[in-house]
This record gives sequence, structure tokens and C-alpha cells, in this order.
Amino acid sequence: MIYLSKAHTHELSKILALLLVEQGSYSYIDKISQTSSKDLALYHIREALRDYHSLQSRGLSNEAAIGLARTIDFSKLEKEILEIKDLTDITQLRERTSLVTAEALAVAGRLIHKEGEQTTSKAS
Repeated sequence: MIYLSKAHTHELSKILALLLVEQGSYSYIDKISQTSSKDLALYHIREALRDYHSLQSRGLSNEAAIGLARTIDFSKLEKEILEIKDLTDITQLRERTSLVTAEALAVAGRLIHKEGEQTTSKAS
């Protein structure tokens, strides 16, 4: 089994989480988690990054998401993408994409929870 450290997936997971929170759609998480080939995984990653850049241009609405977006290290993200490109077997690809998308769901849950807390405290 291949060892996958948090550094290998974390930046891409942040971006997927931000897309989920801001767009309210699981689309990219689902597409990436269900991919059957490296080419398709990279295609969906490219599309997710394109939508993320579009969101950034318009501005994020969720305060917790804005804070998370500031922590994205694009140099690490580039390395993560190259590591996915270099995977040689479908089992490794599925393991990596499952880890990335599971982490994205966890991060999105944390953001949604934080936003709920902020909304509750503002209403008080």
C-alpha cells in the first residue's frame, strides 16, 4: 500500500471543499472520486481549478471559506497534481482520489459548521 501524507492531498482538498461550500454542489467531489482513469481525473481537476479561479475573481461569500482560501499553497498544489499524473496504477489513483475527496468533505463540513456558528453568534 502506498503511503499518502496529508501534504499530498491537502491543497486540492481545500479547493474542492471551497467549491462545495460556495457552489452548494458535490459535482467535482463526485466526479473526481468516481474517475476511472488518470486522464479523466486530471481533466476534472483542471475544471475544478478553473471554477475555483472564477469564484476567486467574483469573491467568496463565506467568511470561513475566505480564511481557508488564504491558506492555499499553489506550489504544493502543483506538486500534488504532478504526483497524480505520475501514478502508474488504477488502484493508486483510486486510493489518492478517495483520500482527496474524503478530506474535501471533512474540510467542507468544518467550514459549514464554522459559518453556522458565526451566523448564530451574530443573531444573538
